[in-house]
Amino acid sequence: MVKNETHNRDDLLADVAEMYYLDGMNQSEISKRVGVTRSMISRMLTEARNKNIVKISIDRDLQYSQSLSKEMITRYKLLDAMVFIGYVEDSLRYLSRLGSAAAKVIKPYLKSGLVLGTAWGTALGATINALEVEHPMAIKVVQLVGALRGRNLEIDGHGVVGHLAAKVGGEAHYLNVPYIVDSPETVDALMKVTGVRETMQLMKQCDVGLFGVGSTNLDYSTFYSAGYLIGDEIEDLIKSGAVGNVCGLFFDKDGNQTARNFQKRSFTIRKRDLMKIPIRIGIAGGPGKIEAVRGALAGGYINVLVTDNHTAAEVLNLE
Repeated sequence: MVKNETHNRDDLLADVAEMYYLDGMNQSEISKRVGVTRSMISRMLTEARNKNIVKISIDRDLQYSQSLSKEMITRYKLLDAMVFIGYVEDSLRYLSRLGSAAAKVIKPYLKSGLVLGTAWGTALGATINALEVEHPMAIKVVQLVGALRGRNLEIDGHGVVGHLAAKVGGEAHYLNVPYIVDSPETVDALMKVTGVRETMQLMKQCDVGLFGVGSTNLDYSTFYSAGYLIGDEIEDLIKSGAVGNVCGLFFDKDGNQTARNFQKRSFTIRKRDLMKIPIRIGIAGGPGKIEAVRGALAGGYINVLVTDNHTAAEVLNLE
């Protein structure tokens, strides 16, 4: 008999989850065992998932379009392109598939001694969730973009870097500054802080970069949805011609750098340093990301692409 009083809350949630998921008991049986109502068991199972006590992994075998991959590689002179088949409207399911595909791409690069730079966003969060490694590796994971007004710690720069470093057994290097400050002079002042300067220097040593491709479309912008930038700030970026960004570096539809005054107030890897990273993996897809993906490819911000077949086809059709 499981007694509520002999367990703390998390222990009880774990017991209930084990009975349901591992022992195959139904909720009515568990309710009798625990001594609470069936509806309470349902709520406890939901709570266990929300607390990550229960983690559900679905190993879906994705299908890929070799023809679209080859065309993207040829058109944009990429090192590689993984184009999976089957865009789905449900955003969470789509992100899960995108993350699974991206995890397959990044895994072969992971080895001890690697310096891996990453940013933040939902695509990266999904990728890290899908990533599984067999043993810990001495990898340095470097945060490439500062943070600002983030409401979702799971996709914030610190959260992504910490989660990825924990997954690979590596060492996290944080950029402890906001993404946007009030003036270029503030950027210069913060650059004199030892920890900030050291992280900015480590960025220049990255062997692999792992990025999402952001959009200025408000419905698809992590900057906006996560609270990094407000609507008026996004509108100003759009007026400058910006369609997307990689690591907070904004560009127009042809990949030309834009919003230069805005960028002078930003804390992120500089474009010249980003372009020197040998492997630059961009993860993005969906109708709101088409112009942004095309701009990132045209500007050379990424040289490995992970996306779906519908996005790839639409990007090619923009030419």
